[in-house]
Amino acid sequence: MAAAYLDPNLNHTPNSSTKTHLGAGVERSPGAMERVLKVFHYFENSSEPATWASIIRHGDATDVRGIIQKIVDSHKVKHVACYGFRLSHLRSEEVHWLHLDMGVSNVREKYELAHPPEEWKYELRIRYLPKGFLNQFTEDKPTLNFFYQQVKSDYMSEIADRVDQDIALKLGCLEIRRSYWEMRGNALEKKSNYEVLEKDVGLKRFFPRSLLDSVKAKTLRKLIQQTFRQFANLNREESILKFFEILSPVYRFDKECFKCALGYSNSEDKDRKGMLQLKIAGAPEPLTVTAPSLTIAENMADLIDGYCRLVNGATQSFIIRPQKEGERALPSIPKLANSEKQGVRTHAVSVSVCFPWYVFKNYVPFFPPFKMWEIEENGNGKHLLWPQETDDYAEIIDEEDTYTMPSTRDYEIQRERIELGRCIGEGQFGDVHQGVYMSPENPALAVAIKTCKNCTSDSVREKFLQEALTMRQFDHPHIVKLIGVITENPVWIIMELCTLGELRSFLQVRKYSLDLASLILYAYQLSTALAYLESKRFVHRDIAARNVLVSSNDCVKLGDFGLSRYMEDSTYYKASKGKLPIKWMAPESINFRRFTSASDVWMFGVCMWEILMHGVKPFQGVKNNDVIGRIENGERLPMPPNCPPTLYSLMTKCWAYDPSRRPRFTELKAQLSTILEEEKVQQEERMRMESRRQVTVSWDSGGSDEAPPKPSRPGYPSPRSSEGFYPSPQHMVQTNHYQVSGYPASHGIPAMAGSIYPGQASLLDQTDSWNHRPQEISMWQPNMEDSAALDLRGIGQVLPTHLMEERLIRQQQEMEEDQRWLEKEERFLKPDVRLSRGSIDREDGSLQGPTGNQHIYQPVGKPDPAAPPKKPPRPGAPGHLGSLASLSSPGDSYNEGVKLQPQEISPPPTANLDRSNDRVYENVTGLVKAVIEMSSKIQPAPPEEYVPMVKEVGLALRTLLATVDETLPVLPASTHREIEMAQKLLNSDLGELINKMKLAQQYVMTSLQQEYKKQMLTAAHALAVDAKNLLDVIDQARLRMLGPTRPH
Repeated sequence: MAAAYLDPNLNHTPNSSTKTHLGAGVERSPGAMERVLKVFHYFENSSEPATWASIIRHGDATDVRGIIQKIVDSHKVKHVACYGFRLSHLRSEEVHWLHLDMGVSNVREKYELAHPPEEWKYELRIRYLPKGFLNQFTEDKPTLNFFYQQVKSDYMSEIADRVDQDIALKLGCLEIRRSYWEMRGNALEKKSNYEVLEKDVGLKRFFPRSLLDSVKAKTLRKLIQQTFRQFANLNREESILKFFEILSPVYRFDKECFKCALGYSNSEDKDRKGMLQLKIAGAPEPLTVTAPSLTIAENMADLIDGYCRLVNGATQSFIIRPQKEGERALPSIPKLANSEKQGVRTHAVSVSVCFPWYVFKNYVPFFPPFKMWEIEENGNGKHLLWPQETDDYAEIIDEEDTYTMPSTRDYEIQRERIELGRCIGEGQFGDVHQGVYMSPENPALAVAIKTCKNCTSDSVREKFLQEALTMRQFDHPHIVKLIGVITENPVWIIMELCTLGELRSFLQVRKYSLDLASLILYAYQLSTALAYLESKRFVHRDIAARNVLVSSNDCVKLGDFGLSRYMEDSTYYKASKGKLPIKWMAPESINFRRFTSASDVWMFGVCMWEILMHGVKPFQGVKNNDVIGRIENGERLPMPPNCPPTLYSLMTKCWAYDPSRRPRFTELKAQLSTILEEEKVQQEERMRMESRRQVTVSWDSGGSDEAPPKPSRPGYPSPRSSEGFYPSPQHMVQTNHYQVSGYPASHGIPAMAGSIYPGQASLLDQTDSWNHRPQEISMWQPNMEDSAALDLRGIGQVLPTHLMEERLIRQQQEMEEDQRWLEKEERFLKPDVRLSRGSIDREDGSLQGPTGNQHIYQPVGKPDPAAPPKKPPRPGAPGHLGSLASLSSPGDSYNEGVKLQPQEISPPPTANLDRSNDRVYENVTGLVKAVIEMSSKIQPAPPEEYVPMVKEVGLALRTLLATVDETLPVLPASTHREIEMAQKLLNSDLGELINKMKLAQQYVMTSLQQEYKKQMLTAAHALAVDAKNLLDVIDQARLRMLGPTRPH
């Protein structure tokens, strides 16, 4: 048998790869004794099925067996005995099954004389099927996939146009399911996914032409979607077995048919026919079969011989061939060297209990002489002696998308010039070491050395060197440079050293020292590298922070080109196998393993998100299988805390589901450059303002140039007296006795004491509306700074600390008394519903409007602050949302730091009316209680319990509206319109609550779940406030009807 080995020098670079043509099976290497043969097969790779082939370089003595063995060995096949070798003529139906012992050179010389070499096709096929072959093939995945591709190809070319439409649809959808097994079951319901399948992949790959031509496109789409649903839950192996199950009744792929006759023909044309004799154990005479031609007889004999080898586990042929002169005598028996030994005798096998014999008439052999089996007998019994194998070698090159180092040695480095240092990391193939390269130009160049642990295997060595071949084509300041390679074992790849390591670790370690401009700079530099790759028609396929190296604090470089591929004539690259970074990949890459520059844009958007999150991985805690479902449901990675809105908007453009809507890297580079310049300008402005603040602090505080502080309005307390001492904007500029700690300034830079960023004066009111914790506001402390006195220039004196504290306490008490007096007076005024959406007197601990400081749930131990009325925010705004945030559980991050305790609700009257038998008042109270109960249970409740809780609120609202309808006729007609508008608003609020509930159910177990729960709370709070507003409108109508007198 001829063996084979792999020579990487026979491969081509991406720019000069071999172009494959059907039937182009013959080439001669100039000036060499070896010849090249192209063998087509059904081992799946990333190219089109019609081009799946291997290139073999063979010598004159190479046999068919050696070629088959090498091809199947490279794919780790177990059932080698099932494979055969077929030679087909492309312009006729002539087919020859080549016996394993035939010499390849003799075969070519015989058949290439009859037809030109380009008309012949050499093909590896599975021909011999064992009993229960599908069960056996499931344990041999390469053989199962090979057999499936072979049967599918025969089905599409032979009978696909004649089968029933329903069968064709099922078989096509099964192939879609098998090819894209990672795709979700409902993926084809999305229009963009179906269009990728229809336009980019092509429906003709799955369905016969007759079906595509006879059914309208819209109808065909619905049929495919409906049929695909039947197989949505199948995996790859189940899809294959189901394919065979549906196909077997209409196409017998497990048998061959021959036109022949039993017996011996005495006709005149007997010399033009082939005769096959089978000597069967136990039969009195051989069975003779006459075939129309010698070729058919040979094919039949090879089939029977292959099954005999398969069943008996033998590698030698059972065929006996007549001598060249046409004699029927058997070949002479070779003598063994030790045949004269005592107790041993040899003889030719003539009859066997289980081995048949085959004899051809008029057969002229064209392969090396055949050696018979021999039996050696000794005292231990009988055993077979096999003929010696030949020493010839065949070379095979898998014509797939793999690259190796070319024959030129311009990147070859002598190992003696490399000094291997410590291990600094681990790669896919082995460890990565730091080292020194002693070159003539630089005697001590620091380098990184990638090693390969298992490069004794040709295939591993080839894949390892693939990255080096890719990198040698790039020259960019933000792409890691290749220094050289050592192709002798152990194989090394030498690259430039980036001393600060990978970007992800760098970001995590320096999380608090890197400013936003540096992070945007890293993203911009990566965009320039990727725009360069895009211009050279390369896809990286693994853009992530872990594959970016940091050369210096202001320079990063893209590395790890192990998954990179060159796109030749096509606009995309399809991956056939291997591990891929699912959480970074675009949806079309997950569903269809389709990689383009647009899919690289998606990955770059995820990488930018990683950078802004300081190395946090995307979709933390989510399984790879669940990622595509979330993406297709519209979920995207959230906006990083310190990310400028313009940058996050750019990220979302990169995450467009439709690849055609994503920007190109040239556009990304330009926009990132603009964002970077804007951030640098803002950073400089902040630095100037900080320097001014420091100068201001150094001024003498005793001057009288500034005007005294503006006094507060009579009857309203100063904001500084509500919850501690809040400095006014003027004091924040003058002194840094007081600071707002932990509150982010522009772009997430922490606000410093006394900083005067734009808009700083409004921060206090904002934090109050956002459920701000009072402990985050620094109280006035005498030891906070070197100047311990408060500057009261309007008074003209400096008070001691203890007097200042006494004055503050006294002022607060006075303001609280004033506030109580004011509220007592307002009770006798006519209520004005335009002031607030449902304000209830806080004196009795009742429900407040959205602007109140005390709500249904109140922080324990917090004094009731007095504050002037504020402008009510619209529902859903931060203030509105924060007012009901206390309804969530104490452990929720939205309410972090505040311990909550429910209070008993007893809504008091808002007008001086008798509430006995007031059904409107009772139903409003019932609705508010239903909202409170739902809000207290929503956080720990599972999604299936949302509906009953919302239903209770809806029933309470329906009861309230029915009561209002009964009360409406007794009220003045002039008030009906206003009451009806309030009722419509309540219906709208309930609809909003239901919509938010549906979203919370849809995005359960996602990062958006808590956000939609909060929105449910907001909608519920708006409903309660508007119910109270309805009660106020009705009370106003009653007062107007009763004509009350205003007390004096």
